[in-house]
Amino acid sequence: MNHPHNITDQNAPLLQIQDWGELVYDQACARQMNMVQAHLSGCGVNTLVLTEHPATVTLGRRGGDSDLRCSTEDFSRRGVALQRINRGGLATAHEPGQLVVYPVMELSVKDLHHFTSGFLKVVVDLLAQYDVVGELKAGNPGVWVNGRKICSFGIALKRWVTSHGIALNVNNDLSTFKLIVPCGAPHEQVTSLAHDTGRSVDMQQIKRQMVTLFCQQFGYQPVFGDK
Repeated sequence: MNHPHNITDQNAPLLQIQDWGELVYDQACARQMNMVQAHLSGCGVNTLVLTEHPATVTLGRRGGDSDLRCSTEDFSRRGVALQRINRGGLATAHEPGQLVVYPVMELSVKDLHHFTSGFLKVVVDLLAQYDVVGELKAGNPGVWVNGRKICSFGIALKRWVTSHGIALNVNNDLSTFKLIVPCGAPHEQVTSLAHDTGRSVDMQQIKRQMVTLFCQQFGYQPVFGDK
């Protein structure tokens, strides 16, 4: 990812930016858990992770087999990983071309609603840069476009340290979503930014835009690191 400059006030607190490229979901999850543990041990670094995952379905704490449209054996046959994880929410899908963003950070404002609403605003502002209008639904975290879900949201919080985050459909073909009941809503339809703009989106560009908007929203100065 090419690094933008002069994003925020130079006196703002630092936020480490890491681009993990395409990484297997359980490896990304393990990395996050190690980072969270470092925070809880007093030596963590606030970090914003950008990544993509191979085809994977995740079930949050409230999710179960009723959120799946095929058997667990079918997932194996299709080459789709199935993971039960500790974030909030039900079932969601990951696949290449989807931008996944994990903030692993100690909240400076001890208010989860403040963080959630700010993060969703970042997504809406990001979509606006592509002339796409993002919609929010009260009590249902995520972002929709013309009634179709474009961004899933699920945060885990431990002693005010966040993990997990958002999954924004950018260039992905949405095929993995056919295997699940998205977020417990059988009639939920999904979309992608490429579908709604009619063109492929530059992933490096949208990553830079995400970093810029996130740092502006929460008052950080980005510091770019290795994978």
